[in-house]
Amino acid sequence: MERNSEPAERAPPGGQGAAVDGLVGTVERFTFRNEDTGFAVVRFRPEGGGEPVSLVGILAQLAEGQQVKVGGKRTVHPRFGAQIEVASCETTLPHSLDGIRAYLSSSLIKGVGPATAERIVSRFGQETLRIITEHPDRLREVPGLGPKKIEEIGAAVRDQQEVQDVMVFLRTYGLGQALAVRIVKRVGRNASALIQANPYRLVDDVIGVGFRTADQLAQRLGLAKDSNDRVQAGLQHALTEASRDGHCFLPRAELIERTARLLELEPGPVAEAVPDLVARGRVVLDGTGGEDAVYPVTLYRAEADIAAMVRRLNEADLEPLPVDAEAGLDAFEARSGWSLPDAQRRAVLEALRSPISVVTGGPGVGKTTIVRAIAEILTAADLTLLLAAPTGRAAKRLEESTDRSARTIHRLLEYQAGIQRFLRGPDMPLEGHVLVVDETSMLDVQLAHDLLRAVPPGMRLVLVGDVDQLPSVGPGRVLADLIESGVVPVTRLTRVFRQGGGSRIVEAAHRILEGEVPEPGREGDDFFFVEARDSQHARALIREIVTQRIPKAFGLDPVRDVQVLCPMYRGDTGADAVNRELQGTLNPQGHELVRGGKTFRVGDKVMQTRNDYDLEVYNGDVGRVLAIDHGSGGVQVAFDGRVVAYGAADLDQLLPAYAITVHRAQGSEYPAVIVPVTTDHFLMLKRNLIYTAVTRGKKLVVLVGSTRALEMAVRNHDEGSRHSGLARRLQG
Repeated sequence: MERNSEPAERAPPGGQGAAVDGLVGTVERFTFRNEDTGFAVVRFRPEGGGEPVSLVGILAQLAEGQQVKVGGKRTVHPRFGAQIEVASCETTLPHSLDGIRAYLSSSLIKGVGPATAERIVSRFGQETLRIITEHPDRLREVPGLGPKKIEEIGAAVRDQQEVQDVMVFLRTYGLGQALAVRIVKRVGRNASALIQANPYRLVDDVIGVGFRTADQLAQRLGLAKDSNDRVQAGLQHALTEASRDGHCFLPRAELIERTARLLELEPGPVAEAVPDLVARGRVVLDGTGGEDAVYPVTLYRAEADIAAMVRRLNEADLEPLPVDAEAGLDAFEARSGWSLPDAQRRAVLEALRSPISVVTGGPGVGKTTIVRAIAEILTAADLTLLLAAPTGRAAKRLEESTDRSARTIHRLLEYQAGIQRFLRGPDMPLEGHVLVVDETSMLDVQLAHDLLRAVPPGMRLVLVGDVDQLPSVGPGRVLADLIESGVVPVTRLTRVFRQGGGSRIVEAAHRILEGEVPEPGREGDDFFFVEARDSQHARALIREIVTQRIPKAFGLDPVRDVQVLCPMYRGDTGADAVNRELQGTLNPQGHELVRGGKTFRVGDKVMQTRNDYDLEVYNGDVGRVLAIDHGSGGVQVAFDGRVVAYGAADLDQLLPAYAITVHRAQGSEYPAVIVPVTTDHFLMLKRNLIYTAVTRGKKLVVLVGSTRALEMAVRNHDEGSRHSGLARRLQG
């Protein structure tokens, strides 16, 4: 990566922080450019012979030799010296002869070098650009220019003017520089006409443009509040928001009500738009369940296909595996010294005999023992076992507990980032005898759909998970629907075996699951409840417990070994506030980078929030910031000894991770877990959330907050119903 190696410049006239407005000049060269984010560092020479200066900002769309007019403020970078942070940038056609020569010979005008540019300017002077755009045939007056070259020059100049017109149009209607650049890059020079015809198409076509942004643009363009385009876009946005809350569909009446509230309209015009949206194939109206359910097309297909694939697997002629399962179980018990109770033996036998089976239960009930038994029986019979889990951390835990290779589902299905699809599917199914998928409470309908597409008839599929934990972040409730449907054999384990020499973590988890408030804990325990006066006191206690009490009493590293799990991001004890508190105590100084309201410092604990197959980091991976590159706006992060370089465009994948939400912790375990439980988060205080948080801790769990809040959470068994039709489809 090229770095800015320019010597520090003198502070520009006006001093640091001085405003710059309408400064015209020429782009001499790029010091740094990132085409994905648009961020660039540009060497810029002001018009009239002023001293060159560096411009930093969303400038990657420019070209060397181009004349621009910029606005912003002057700053002095501690390493690179004087700069102008650009807030606005407009390309302008040059007026001076030198500027016209530079423009024509720039990369913007293909096929024109300095010699050709000199001949054109020598012939037409300051009228050059006007003649090219208005009377291109006159270029025949220039020696050495053939008809094809004349056509290319005229088209290139006109294209650049059209792009600039689009940029001006977008900026006029309040879209920021970076957003305008992304729109032009995606939609092209016809963006103005397309957007004026239907601004809501941007919601589909441009990453980063949400419904509200498009709606604001539509209002500025004068689109009627009850226009069909607006209502249909509102309906689709309401369905999208519902899917983010876990719903696969919305009942028609609820969808109309939500959309009317969003658009501030009466329900009538909204209801009238639904049939047209169905007719256009943008949504599916399904009335087979006794109610009019409106689905996004992808989720409807996922549900329907899952049900069909489960039926296909169940109805296939299943040849017995070449293994004596009963004898294999006896041999496993003899080797391990364990005597498996009936429920565990039944789960192993179902896994080896049934096309699909489910094993569910809380902590310490023997789910891992079942998977180990399956693995050893298959290995002894020289049969192939595949192990997978939804996240990288869950796959690693599965690998450690079975001493066999495990992969994320995306890796198992061989996801191809370039084409954004899986290689494994009906045409290239998985190969093996048994597939065990752990942490299946995290499976949403789309990932479950992709998984089942790759399972061939004859392969046994074993789904292992805790149905009482939080449901998947994505839409659906796949594990719960499979269990409720009754179409696959289910082993529900309830007997607790893992007490860890008197561990109270498992005991507390099961008490919570039964609606009972766990005991607060005593010296020597591994589960505690610490009372706090209010949420601010709770945050202060969390800081003290993480940074002082746990390291002193248990010898655990406060960054590596301790994880704070919050019900939500906001509030005095939300993940955002606790992160700031712990970062300020554990890592208060050093090089830092601020992006999107997040501060990253060298040494910070950070979490990857989605699968990135180019960088080879996965959702839930936790690392430490090693270095910050202020020139590129990127960071380097160490994950288990491997260093990953994040560019400025990749930083939205990282979150500070001293504190994360309970949802983010699904599929992971930590040596020590701290959980704030305060009435600030009353909307999230539910039994399954506290239960999920407690079951993430291996050696120590500490709840910090008020007894009243803990009682509210434990007694609130309302998990918030999700609209899902999978159980019904599976049954019939």
